[in-house]
Amino acid sequence: MPGGLWRLIVVAWLAAACTPPRRAEPPLPEVDPSRLDHAKHAQIACISCHRTRRPGADDHTPCDDSGCHKQEFAATPGKVCLVCHTDVVAQPLAAPLKDYPIQDAWQALPPTFSHAKHLDSAVMEQRVGFHVACNDCHLRNDAKVRPDHATCSRCHAAEVELAKVPAMENCSGCHRGQSRQRVRARVLTGDIKFHHDQHRRDVKGAAIKCEDCHKRSAVSTGYDDHAAPRVESCVSCHDDSARVPYELRMRICEGCHFEIAASLTKIAPRSHLPATERPLDHTLAFRRDHAEAAGRAASRCATCHVQMSGNSKDACDECHQRMLPSDHRITFRELDHGPDAVADRNRCATCHVVEFCTACHAQRPRSHGLLGTFNQEHARLSRINPRPCLTCHGQTFCADCHQIGRLRP
Repeated sequence: MPGGLWRLIVVAWLAAACTPPRRAEPPLPEVDPSRLDHAKHAQIACISCHRTRRPGADDHTPCDDSGCHKQEFAATPGKVCLVCHTDVVAQPLAAPLKDYPIQDAWQALPPTFSHAKHLDSAVMEQRVGFHVACNDCHLRNDAKVRPDHATCSRCHAAEVELAKVPAMENCSGCHRGQSRQRVRARVLTGDIKFHHDQHRRDVKGAAIKCEDCHKRSAVSTGYDDHAAPRVESCVSCHDDSARVPYELRMRICEGCHFEIAASLTKIAPRSHLPATERPLDHTLAFRRDHAEAAGRAASRCATCHVQMSGNSKDACDECHQRMLPSDHRITFRELDHGPDAVADRNRCATCHVVEFCTACHAQRPRSHGLLGTFNQEHARLSRINPRPCLTCHGQTFCADCHQIGRLRP
């Protein structure tokens, strides 16, 4: 086999071996077949159905006022009825309505909205003569709400007579494209306790600005880049005792979660804590005692110490390659490390590889003094303890010099 082809095969094999396994993408949720198909109604003007109230709220108007579905409404309840009703029972009549708008996995004809354009004071002043603030759209009856058509009508309705803004009757000015999947991160569901009304002022009554949490909203040009607030934005307030009560600190899980509770074995993630925050068990003595905890669950250390791999064998390298153990005093190299290495070589191997010992012991020890002077002193030391000599010199090294006729005591 040619050498070039062989190298190509080896490289391809290494790439395949080193590439992490890919996870299968979860399938997209199915579209509810009973939902209204806007594509089939594209020839009908939007305003024909979307009037002041939800379509069908006024005795099926406008769905039957032009004869479009008159035949289905007169017949036995069928599939058309399930577009708006959860179920229809004729006798006795019962037809509960579905939520409107529907809040499922898919969003039909979602709006294209630019926060950057609406929060640009210079642009708004030039086009409409006034500025727009967050509360102009997100506050109604002194409560936080999701903007709807009624909110937009305050500026875009024809009677407002703003000449340089899209009119409410021009639906395509905001609603373009097909249905898209609703991003779950934009909807606070599940285990999170969160209420906008409780985040309007802190415990001292000082106002909490929208941009304190929604930092990227002012530069968002559309739905895709309007990211939800990150957890890090909560830390600055929730760990400030002057703004938030102690029971709502970020380390206390049940303050924000229904199903997660704080304990000594469950610490808050690094993203939930300020840079100076430490877990409860990180006392002054923890540096001396942390070896046992790290050996038992190194992955817990990696929760905050992000440079660590989580492996108990190499998770400590980042610190222990820079900070010496507490017993590595100034005299450790000359006096203490020998007996310690004999007693527990595995401890040395935690930081030092075999080559480290060899490279150091290949140098002339300080105890040997200047070159040529140790010949007069080594006899006394070797009689006291010959083992240090054997660290570098073999058993036959002494005989090489102390042979009869060459060198005598």
